[in-house]
Amino acid sequence: MIEFEIKSKIAPLGDRKGQTVYYAYPKAQQKLTTEMVIKRIVNETSLSEGDVKNALVSLSNVVCDAMQMGMSVDLAELGSFRLVVPSKMMDTPDDVTVAKALKTPKIVFTPKQKMRDAANAVELSVDKSSANAPCITGVYDLTTREKNRINRQSYAEVNGRHIQVLGADGVSAGEIILTSVGMEVPTTVEADAIKINTPEKVLFKMVDDLAEGEYRLTFKTYYDSEGKLLDEPRTIEYEENITLY
Repeated sequence: MIEFEIKSKIAPLGDRKGQTVYYAYPKAQQKLTTEMVIKRIVNETSLSEGDVKNALVSLSNVVCDAMQMGMSVDLAELGSFRLVVPSKMMDTPDDVTVAKALKTPKIVFTPKQKMRDAANAVELSVDKSSANAPCITGVYDLTTREKNRINRQSYAEVNGRHIQVLGADGVSAGEIILTSVGMEVPTTVEADAIKINTPEKVLFKMVDDLAEGEYRLTFKTYYDSEGKLLDEPRTIEYEENITLY
């Protein structure tokens, strides 16, 4: 089964531009690891674990060799792999060359009917309770109104649902954390830099001594959206990166 949660964002284009829209987003999906695949095959056949591992390595080598030769590969009930090389439209026949006209080869997998039937039979579920879950829907520069692009000398306006940042005492501010992408260095916004702190909007003065670049925004708060305080802080992470300049 694949379970989805309900998320929201501000529509950037179309008839609903500027409106909050809701969509289904898959929760963490379970994965069948290589080790699990090997164990399943061992249990269903007379092959040893070593035999299965060797077969998988050999299969990988065969498929890669076929790709290098431009061949398609039929893998029985699984499906087939083939190479597709898109071509650009050129002005003259002389311009149609490998360097100019042909794009990077792409691998296309076409499943067989048995595999398509298995995919069509998967059970889908939407967790309705997630529709009211805390969510950051947008981060804007207060002056320019640019989304996800903030001047380090400006204020960041964070819009969302149930995002008020509260400390464990219910009075002091919770934590606003900016983590540099790549460097993974977190910086906590000072409490006195927070100028508006409500369930729908948080406004804070950007940390002007941070380096330019991309950052992840995270709130840690004891606010539970029902007028009570949580026993443990909840983390609300913005799904998009913001750029400081």
